[in-house]
Amino acid sequence: MNYLLPFLTGIGASILGTLLPGILNATVVKISKEEGMKNAYHFMLGTFVIIALQTYLAVFFAKIIDRSVFITNILREIGFVVFLILTIYFFVAKPKKSDDNEVEITQKRKRFTQGILLALINVFPIFYYVFITVTVLNRNLYKINYISNILLTIGVLLGTFLTFMFYINLFKKTVVEESFVLQNINKIMGCITAVITIFNFCKLFL
Repeated sequence: MNYLLPFLTGIGASILGTLLPGILNATVVKISKEEGMKNAYHFMLGTFVIIALQTYLAVFFAKIIDRSVFITNILREIGFVVFLILTIYFFVAKPKKSDDNEVEITQKRKRFTQGILLALINVFPIFYYVFITVTVLNRNLYKINYISNILLTIGVLLGTFLTFMFYINLFKKTVVEESFVLQNINKIMGCITAVITIFNFCKLFL
């Protein structure tokens, strides 16, 4: 078996998924600019713990889903509801304006724990990597086993790290508050989740 393929699949899929503007990208950029790279690395490490777990669980669920059309349809319905709620949230929620006191409190928090918590809130990777794994199974790109799961997970973590570093360098000379992407992050995410919601609606009801 080609063990390089699951590794490359993980890198490619994670870069494609993480490259979209999101709360993790915005947070890691803000931390790096306000507190330095050391705290940014701690935050990244916290997110990696959850992302690795999400990826591994997604592969496990994908193998079950691939064998059952009934479960596939249920998950599509759940995914539709989740993304619909996220779409409404992103368009309704207003970005919080931070003041000096808030920044001081934030700097004292454990960035590792913050990374874990924010990654837990982000449920999109589970559905995303389930889709990637089901695609692999349907096309017989490679065999899903213990080794390929580990290589896929390592690839996902590496791709996520590269994307985080890309965002940090992209906004290095830009004031966080003046960045168009970070200022309009909720609307951007709302548009993305709206497209996914419409796509799921079409697959379910049309």
